[in-house]
Amino acid sequence: MKFTKSAVAAAMLSLVLPLGACSGSGSGSGSVNLVFRQFDPKGEVAGLTTAIDAWNKSHPKIHVEMQTLSPNNVQQFAREANSGSGPDIDQIGYADVAFVAKPKILLPLDDLMKKDPLPGGTDSLLAKDMVTFDGKTWAMPWTADTMALVYNPKALSDAGVSSPPATWEQLAADAKQISSHSSGKTSGFCFAASGSATSSQWNAINYYIWAHGGTLVQKNASGTWQPGIAQPQLASAIQYFADLFSSGASPKADQAVQDYSDPSIVNGLATGSCAMSYEPPETFASLEKQAKAAGTTLTTAPMPSGLTDGTTHLGGRALGINRNSKHPDEAWQVIKYLMSATTFKTYSQYPASTSTLTELKVPKSQQGYVKQLPHSRSFARYIGSDMTVASIEQLVNQHFSAVYSGQSSSSEAAGAIISGLTKGLKG
Repeated sequence: MKFTKSAVAAAMLSLVLPLGACSGSGSGSGSVNLVFRQFDPKGEVAGLTTAIDAWNKSHPKIHVEMQTLSPNNVQQFAREANSGSGPDIDQIGYADVAFVAKPKILLPLDDLMKKDPLPGGTDSLLAKDMVTFDGKTWAMPWTADTMALVYNPKALSDAGVSSPPATWEQLAADAKQISSHSSGKTSGFCFAASGSATSSQWNAINYYIWAHGGTLVQKNASGTWQPGIAQPQLASAIQYFADLFSSGASPKADQAVQDYSDPSIVNGLATGSCAMSYEPPETFASLEKQAKAAGTTLTTAPMPSGLTDGTTHLGGRALGINRNSKHPDEAWQVIKYLMSATTFKTYSQYPASTSTLTELKVPKSQQGYVKQLPHSRSFARYIGSDMTVASIEQLVNQHFSAVYSGQSSSSEAAGAIISGLTKGLKG
């Protein structure tokens, strides 16, 4: 995502009364009080609360108050920081770091890292490209997530499929075989394929394109943005997904589904009427419990070609220090703690540090994520042009779905996407 000067200026001028000022010392105690703000719903952060409580118990001189402001509102943090207040430590989505880094709302962390290094250094950190701008580090990669293949081992074995598919071509063949063997009672591969702007077919589409050596947009040697895929190759990708429906590998009802967490998909996986799909870690954790209650066993594997670098996306959250914090040294100590295995032993997220990940005991059913995460790469590859990632997503979803419904051919849709990208990248 590219933030223009006018957008940044607007954010800086849109000041409102702050929720709370940066913290200071406790009255007469000699202790430091810090505010850490996160944006996930309270029901999803019980383990993080446990970690913060443990910190406060063992660090009486540095007390951390955890605030929850949900949903994510990076503009709110920007307004507060520009008025001289805001939390000391803020949880920031990777795609939002640039928004608060470039106008220097965040404090650069390089001096703090040099003075008090991370125990494992920074070589094992994922998503560093999302937190580094103008030669400075503005936030620390904290959590990491991606999509992994979720599958029902029994549904595969009943249809004579011995292992989860390692390529997209194998996935199509296996899914068709499963659907056919069950006479349609079990769909081989379920995925949200609606043409809505935020349809999660976006993930599968990009994974397929990346696995086949393409990318939707790219910057050329002269620094100019352009489409990164030729029309025939894009048409082939569109036809691949259209063929999933025409072959029976995927249920046509999925063409009306927007999200990977839609009941039609998660209930299908849980009850056994869907053999394969893809889900992020958080959704799988609750889905697995639902499946066990229904007598179904689910597990995970890397996405097709998911062990090839750059063929799946890397999402997650970063931690930044407010430039107004009166206690950046203490805030840095807390960030180091939040990045440690101690925190992730109770906090049900995956760390953005691969070295920390190796210290954790991850259930066997979730090993698909563990194996794939080190090979995932962020959407930074799409950020920086005059066309936002959201605009690219909307364009692609719309035209892929038009082919599924028979409104256009794969070649026509590919041409429309290339034309839309070319126009949008010129600004």
